[in-house]
Amino acid sequence: EPKGAVLAPMSGVTDAGLRRAAERFGASLVVSEMVASDELARATPEALLRAEGEGIRTHVVQLAGCEAHWMAEGARMAEQGGADVIDINMGCPAKR
Repeated sequence: EPKGAVLAPMSGVTDAGLRRAAERFGASLVVSEMVASDELARATPEALLRAEGEGIRTHVVQLAGCEAHWMAEGARMAEQGGADVIDINMGCPAKR
């Protein structure tokens, strides 16, 4: 039996503040909005902000990309940033 809801990753919606609030109101797992792996690997300010997980019990970062090199580098950066789980986006229809 599930112990709580899971907050799915939603681009432009599931920022760190919303994820912290969802946990506070009972979500058992929350996932960051989609982060472009190459941007995270390059440590762009927007990507770092999307991947931020301070104050979140289980820090899950969703990575998107299509090049193995950038996916690996993005995963390394997410792990260095404290991610407990890396969620690989496998087909979001978003244009960006």
